[in-house]
Amino acid sequence: MELRKLLRRAPLSLAVASACINSLAPQFAFAEDYFDLTIEQLLDTRVLSVSKKDESIVEAPAAIYVVTSEDIARSGITTIPDALRMVPGVNVARADSNTWAISIRGFNSILANKLLVLVDGRSIYNPVYGGVLWETHNLMLEDIERIEVIRGPGGALWGANAVNGVINIITKNAGNTQGEIVSATVGNEEADISVRHGGKFGDDGTYRVYAKALKHDSAQKLDGGDAYDKWDGARAGFRADWGEQFMLQGDIYRTEQTQFNPWFRLVPPFVSFEKNTISYEGANLLGRWTQQRADGAQLSVQTYIDWTKRVEPFNFTDNRTTYDVEAQYNLAPTDRHELVTGAGFRFLSDDEVGSENVSFSPMQRRSKLYSAFFQDKITLSEERWFLTVGSKFEHNEYSGTEIQPNLRLQWHPTEKQMWWTAVSKAVRTPTPTESDATATLSTGVVPGTTFPARIALVPNEDFKSERLVAYELGYRHQVNSSISFDISAFRNDYDDLQAKTFQPLEPVLSGPNAPYFLIPLKLTNLMYGSSHGIEMAMNFAVTENLKLGFNYSGLRMSLTAVDPTQESDEKNYPKNQMGLKIFWNINDAWTLDNTTTYVDKLPGLEIDSYTRVDINLGGKLTENVRVNLVGQNLLESTHMEFGSVTDINTAEIERSIFAKLTWIL
Repeated sequence: MELRKLLRRAPLSLAVASACINSLAPQFAFAEDYFDLTIEQLLDTRVLSVSKKDESIVEAPAAIYVVTSEDIARSGITTIPDALRMVPGVNVARADSNTWAISIRGFNSILANKLLVLVDGRSIYNPVYGGVLWETHNLMLEDIERIEVIRGPGGALWGANAVNGVINIITKNAGNTQGEIVSATVGNEEADISVRHGGKFGDDGTYRVYAKALKHDSAQKLDGGDAYDKWDGARAGFRADWGEQFMLQGDIYRTEQTQFNPWFRLVPPFVSFEKNTISYEGANLLGRWTQQRADGAQLSVQTYIDWTKRVEPFNFTDNRTTYDVEAQYNLAPTDRHELVTGAGFRFLSDDEVGSENVSFSPMQRRSKLYSAFFQDKITLSEERWFLTVGSKFEHNEYSGTEIQPNLRLQWHPTEKQMWWTAVSKAVRTPTPTESDATATLSTGVVPGTTFPARIALVPNEDFKSERLVAYELGYRHQVNSSISFDISAFRNDYDDLQAKTFQPLEPVLSGPNAPYFLIPLKLTNLMYGSSHGIEMAMNFAVTENLKLGFNYSGLRMSLTAVDPTQESDEKNYPKNQMGLKIFWNINDAWTLDNTTTYVDKLPGLEIDSYTRVDINLGGKLTENVRVNLVGQNLLESTHMEFGSVTDINTAEIERSIFAKLTWIL
């Protein structure tokens, strides 16, 4: 369990021990353009994440789903987490106003550490917390080209932590964001304003600059009170493209959010819950150079620098800078082979400032990550049978050398059908939370005595990587120009999973707050397990003005630990999820779009099943002004999605109504 989650759930630990964002070109044409495409053309969408090379969805031997810019525009969403609700097999659960739990194929939590998330190839996986802090990544959704979601291991190409899946957010070339856009959203739960300008320079240079500010109100506590979880943020950035050869982009941002935080003492009343304001700020700069050679080979080099600083009063301050460079070479294809290879280096500089509740030893870390990969797609029978073999090789300073191989076989019985199967290995590498952190989880007295006691997470330098071997089978079929479906099944075998293990009681006779008894808790690798499931998606063009999309996913999980109470992840992920999208062009000026999602109950968290209905009515007021009226969570005034009744920060998600105006200047 991650440090952030442990801290949020201190009372539970004591008990145990004792929409609308519109993707607009310089004119309002997205709806017509989207409906001009047949289902067959939509399946020809180009993706990069499966093989680290350009290929169509119908050629990609993996459980991949693409959320397009049109999906984002027409579904009435305002955040990236809401866009991911449309993807089969992805569980998106909002814990409160400023916190999401997002995972694929199980193991969901506020910081899901088996999911790798990238923005244009730059990792936003936080290596200290182990997971993604979604509230800090408020991209301007109008700039997103697509979101590629791989369900299943991606470690053979993307490296550690791509265990259960990879999410790659790909932004638009600056040449496709010319002109000016100003948009403003106002509602009962949120408000934001975004401004973007795109232009040209030189013979083939294009650029865009943008700025965005947002504000979200607090959610509602389980007893009906204010959950004290409001948040706001601002970000700005740019992107410049020189044709298809070179790209440079950067962002700066700052987010502030509020929550209650436990403050532990070794004297009565032992714990108090204080109002806390958390700030997160950062900046990044990324450049990519690509050379396309006449023989079909391609060389690309990408490098970025990413600085972040997160200040959590009562806990600790994380100040981190990441330097990353990676080169990739796609060899000229031959009659039988398409080879992709590359190598990379990452340097992380971490500085941690602790408190009485949380400390790190060492407080400063300078760590290096070396990596190399290769992948060969071998043609066994022209246009019919293909075998893909590859592996990622990484060396990190926590678990040493990690090898993550991948084997995929695909068969195309016809031009519009594909069967694929895969065997893959992936790892989730240790974080400073497991190896370096000491964090107070609860304080009180030893039962039957008056001696104070402290339950604390203590470092485990021997923590190993969590490991997965996955087996997958999939089928994709373009039935005709109006109907397509995709189905995949999988079995995941996990080993060396994280578990909490109590250590022998230790008397502390010197130092601050002594004397007292320490009850140490280590994060160990004393759990294993397996899961299996099925995922399916179908798209149907009913008429030229009405399109439907349906998806379903089912998951069953079994975990085994020395302490059965550690097996709670079995019951913290929905067994069944279903989604329905309806996109309707009413006429040339107005559209009506609906997204309905059903999520099964979470018995481990005592959360009931729920159905979420979102509706977006959009229309042109003039050729340059568009209005959208959006309702989210329309069936219920409030409902829980994630958290625990014992967690003071758990909140109910409220119904949201808002309007948006977009101007083309």
